[in-house]
Amino acid sequence: MRPRRPIRRPVSSPNRFRPKKIKNRLYFIGILPPPSLSQQITQIKQEFASTYGPQYALRILPHITLQNPFKAPPTMEPAFFDLLTQFAATQKPFQVRLKGFGSFPNKVSPVIFINVELNDDLALLHKNLMNFLRKEFGFSHLLARSTFSPHLTIAYKDMTFEQFERAWPDFEHRPFEASFDVNHFYFLRHDGRGWEILEEFLIGADDQVL
Repeated sequence: MRPRRPIRRPVSSPNRFRPKKIKNRLYFIGILPPPSLSQQITQIKQEFASTYGPQYALRILPHITLQNPFKAPPTMEPAFFDLLTQFAATQKPFQVRLKGFGSFPNKVSPVIFINVELNDDLALLHKNLMNFLRKEFGFSHLLARSTFSPHLTIAYKDMTFEQFERAWPDFEHRPFEASFDVNHFYFLRHDGRGWEILEEFLIGADDQVL
């Protein structure tokens, strides 16, 4: 009589031994205007919301996007901070000028914004950053895009085309002028409700040491 083989039962590991799956978070990289100008832009957003209805833009800090939102595991944050600090140190500070209002008048998702004049220094920072993110973090050309249309959003996302048609004649020729020095850019993370600043990067630190 052959001996019976023991029945092998699957061993279930206790939960504490199961590796936790890390959830990706949403990030973006941008330039923030100084507090006084940021407050002025927020007041325009508030005026727009009370007059025409759209309010989503009020949840977003006034900013110029350098790198569009992307997903990454939070364990990557230290690497982003370290390498972007080194990158920022090699760049040159510059000035940004804002003038008037512009729009993306598409019927599905119209946008009204403050125009940012694209000078050579701003274009170069964007170009260098895109190349850096592709090289150091493997961003695709679709994610780190070469095209760049800098602006400061006043209303979007929850603005209907009807609201846009009502608002745009009031903003099309409305005067607005401001300028500010760009000495930093910022790394932001979405917390589920809005964007929070995680890190500030000093532009041109290498030159300041010399």
